[in-house]
Amino acid sequence: MQVSSKYKKIIAYYNQTYIDYKNIWKTDENLSIHSGFHDKKHARHNDALINMNRALAKIAKISPKDKVLDCGCGIGGSTIWLAKEIKANLTGININKVQIKIARSLIKENNVEGFARVINDDYIKTRFQPKTFDVVWGLESICYAYDKKQFLKEAKRILKEKGRIIVADGFLKTKNLNAKEKEEMNIWLNGWAVPNLSTVSEFKRYLKELNFRNIKYKDIKRNVMPSSKRLYYSSIIGYPFGMVLKWLGLRNEIQTNNMIGAYYQHTTLRKGLWTYGIFYAEKK
Repeated sequence: MQVSSKYKKIIAYYNQTYIDYKNIWKTDENLSIHSGFHDKKHARHNDALINMNRALAKIAKISPKDKVLDCGCGIGGSTIWLAKEIKANLTGININKVQIKIARSLIKENNVEGFARVINDDYIKTRFQPKTFDVVWGLESICYAYDKKQFLKEAKRILKEKGRIIVADGFLKTKNLNAKEKEEMNIWLNGWAVPNLSTVSEFKRYLKELNFRNIKYKDIKRNVMPSSKRLYYSSIIGYPFGMVLKWLGLRNEIQTNNMIGAYYQHTTLRKGLWTYGIFYAEKK
């Protein structure tokens, strides 16, 4: 797959910040590059991250008979979990070849090669035949779609009749932000290489316009807030050290902006400028 120039910033972000995810997010332990679903039974960091997979799988009613497409699969955490715990048939797609290499190694390490694979592809315009999958899964990856409606169009194309889509991500509460609010949101989004966020109402409208049915939305801001706070406090503690390392030439601008973004993702979430939710819908 030839990478579009507009994706290069996203790829560079993840390649340059992987060390931060390993150190702060313990990605080597949990294989996750997403927020946790915190509840009474899953209050610890790693447990909550895994619980997010469990929560989405339950909502989407994923079973061993399902063929699932993990869109923007990262290093394969959800792909591996769904293959190992549910034994569904998983295909993960990613524009980032570095992450694909890591994911393939982890699939082999976790002995799920018979249930899971990852390939280099773009979820906006995949190479799959129509009506290939029972479930299209997007966990904190659809925010990276420049055109959210185009992603949903492609999801509809490759879903089987009565197929399901499940998306967990950040969504704007409103686009009517004042200058300061826009600036703070831009610092966060640019720091994490996110091109834009849809509003909740906008994303729901796209699903309706594409004739998806049984559309459901659940706001889980409360459940992801501990993950947001973890990033926030890490940014406060790590920023002075990061700036020294940048001055010494040991950290770059992308890594510095990632840390600044971690600060603003929480302050803007706390102010209610955006929220975190789960969308579920079915193809007619």
